[in-house]
Formats: sequence, C-alpha cells, structure tokens
Amino acid sequence: MTAPGVFTAVLPKGIIEDPAFTKWEEDLDGSLLVRVQAARDKIESDGIITSAKDLGDGLYEKKWNSGLRLYFAVVDEGGKRTLLLLRSGKGRAQARAIRESRKNLKNYKVVSLSLVK
Repeated sequence: MTAPGVFTAVLPKGIIEDPAFTKWEEDLDGSLLVRVQAARDKIESDGIITSAKDLGDGLYEKKWNSGLRLYFAVVDEGGKRTLLLLRSGKGRAQARAIRESRKNLKNYKVVSLSLVK
C-alpha cells in the first residue's frame, strides 16, 4: 500500500544540479557522498522515480529506507524538460534542506512531472 501523496513518475532525460547542490555535495563526507551519488546514478539509469512525495510548488522529495532524502524538481532548461537536483540530506537537516530548496527553485521555470498511474 502506498502512503498518501506518494507517487511514481517518469523522469525527463538529463539531470542538472543547482549550484547549491553541487557545493553541498562537495562538502559531504565519504559515506554520505557515496550514497548520494549512488542514488543519483540509479535515478538516471532507471528513468523513473518511485516513492516520491509532492511538497508543493514543484518541489518533490525522494526518501530511501536509509533516511537519505533527495529534493528535486522538473524544470524547463532551454525548452527541454530536465530533472533539477536541489538538495539532499538526512534526518535533522530536513527542514533546512526543504527551505533552501524552495528558495533556490525560484531561479528556475518549473514544469510538471509525468506521473505513472
């Protein structure tokens, strides 16, 4: 049974990172960096994202059993739908990651996800 507000979506080809995501990723320690990169690689290779949650205003959250979260959006990048990685993290930093993701998302033109029924 799927939790309310949780969905699966087909992702556009191509992934870009918000500069804040790139900086945040550069500052990660080894074990969390490996998990974030593995999560990104899996999303890119699968072309879908499962168990994602709509946080409103075009911001979405993917959460894994390990507690790792990835905040993302689908944006128009030069007329092409592109997956934008905004932030990632675990546990206690969740509220801050969401707040910063919302702030940075204002720099992009958000488009809708293709949901899988």
